[in-house]
Amino acid sequence: MKISKESIISLLILLFFVFNSCSSTDDPQYVPPTLVNFEESGLLGQPISIGLENFEVDKLQVFFDTEKARIDGSSEKGITVIVPRTLKRSNPTLKIIDLNENKTIFEKTFLLKKPVIKNYSSESISFNETLSIYGENFDTDKDFVSVFVNDEKAVIVNSDYNKIEIQIPTKLVKANLEVKVKSQLQETSSAPSLVLKNPVIKSVQSNEAWLGQIIYVDAENINPNQEFGEVYVNGIKSYFSVRDNKLEISMPPGPFKDFIITNITYKTAGLTTSFDSNIKILGEYIVVDYIENANVPFTVFVHNNKAYALKHPTSENGEFNRNYTLLEFSPSTEKWTELSTFHYNGYIVNAVYDNDDTLYLYKMSVSDQSFSLSKLNLNSFKETQLTLPSNKIVAPIFFAYQDSLYLLSGLNNNDGQISVRDQKYKYSKNSNNWTTLSSSAFEGLPLVSQYSAGGNPCDYIFNGGNIYISYGINFKTYKIAPNLSVTTYPYQHYFEYDNNIFGRYNNFFNYLYNIVTNASKPMALDSLFGYGESFFTINNEVYYLKNSSTAYYQNSLYTQKLGKDFLNGL
Repeated sequence: MKISKESIISLLILLFFVFNSCSSTDDPQYVPPTLVNFEESGLLGQPISIGLENFEVDKLQVFFDTEKARIDGSSEKGITVIVPRTLKRSNPTLKIIDLNENKTIFEKTFLLKKPVIKNYSSESISFNETLSIYGENFDTDKDFVSVFVNDEKAVIVNSDYNKIEIQIPTKLVKANLEVKVKSQLQETSSAPSLVLKNPVIKSVQSNEAWLGQIIYVDAENINPNQEFGEVYVNGIKSYFSVRDNKLEISMPPGPFKDFIITNITYKTAGLTTSFDSNIKILGEYIVVDYIENANVPFTVFVHNNKAYALKHPTSENGEFNRNYTLLEFSPSTEKWTELSTFHYNGYIVNAVYDNDDTLYLYKMSVSDQSFSLSKLNLNSFKETQLTLPSNKIVAPIFFAYQDSLYLLSGLNNNDGQISVRDQKYKYSKNSNNWTTLSSSAFEGLPLVSQYSAGGNPCDYIFNGGNIYISYGINFKTYKIAPNLSVTTYPYQHYFEYDNNIFGRYNNFFNYLYNIVTNASKPMALDSLFGYGESFFTINNEVYYLKNSSTAYYQNSLYTQKLGKDFLNGL
């Protein structure tokens, strides 16, 4: 059969159309996924819905910024993804990538929901209570929630999306509380009012206490962190601790006026509670004042019903270059003040008062080892230089009595050769001259020994027209009567009270004696008085200086007042 050329051409054209038709049907054109809708905000770790069309779930990737999100579920209407907890900001960019074409098919800002504080479980709160914060958009994971009270981080007890339970932090200095919640990578501040409850002192567990003893005070709403509280006993800031809603207060030594604790005050976070008490202070003394950085080397004396003391700083360098000033003690305030009317730079060996109006100052020049003498009028504070019988007398017996100054015995130092002097001199304030006394004068007073610290300085008490002196050669006291007769007592004198002189017997450290009657009473004298002997009596109140021996007022000199009960019977 003969096939025509035209037939072949027609057949080829037909086959071309047939093949083209089959190819178009087997490989249709690709249609990418289409976003229908999405949740524009959400919470960390929680799902959000994204509506899609024409998608293959295993060909999609979802990112919040650079954090890949887990696809948690899908349906014909779209997918559900979990907002990553690893987000770094609250407004990440949400991106959907089609893996078929490796293209981003959607990119838009997503917002984490902002936390909201609505109210609290209470409008006032104590340090010992738990506060519930109600609101929205918090978190169930405590690691993703922070709460600050007055900018102090609080301990979170429980956390949910609508409620956070916290413990109130203790490092608070204000009672009005601002609460800040950080969640969903955002911060919100409180709008509701919240304050600390007022502390209350309910009772004191004792009606008497020793100084240094712990007293226990029952209280409410106190700060368990004692570093953010303060306790005052009779207005004195005191050491304390807190345990089980109790203040455990270490009784301060003073300064007190009387042997009664009349008030205890507690402060924290700007709140104050005060409790009136009637606690008897047990023991033999209270501190009425203290002097910082002070050394008082000479006898404290009473002039015009006020006490006076020469002092120099303990922190001074150099033994012989000291800055002396004069302190004045008022019996009405029981406080010391430093007078501006007297200053001396140098070295004062001894200073004695004449029980009238004059303070005699025995001074040493270090350069040539010589001595000089002056008298200070305590009414005008005018200082007058005096001559000396000799300017080389070391450590004389030095005291003033009945308008006269006595300079007895002492030592000679001739190129290191020490010898005892037996000369005795008297200076008359009225005639302003020196006289030499006979060797029999004051023969009851032993001469200075080259092996003692004799006359360096002299301690004295004026009592009943007599002067009682001791001068370091032994532990005895010598009474000099107006007729200059000498009576010896085998005691070291301490103080006068009720016209009696009290002291201790050498080597009997635990008894206090009436040095005239020999009556005694057991007492831990070293514990009570320390090693100081600076006693003075005003208005029949006995005071003495003692170095600080407690944690209070370190590196200071206490002025302590004796109680009187323990002196009864002496």
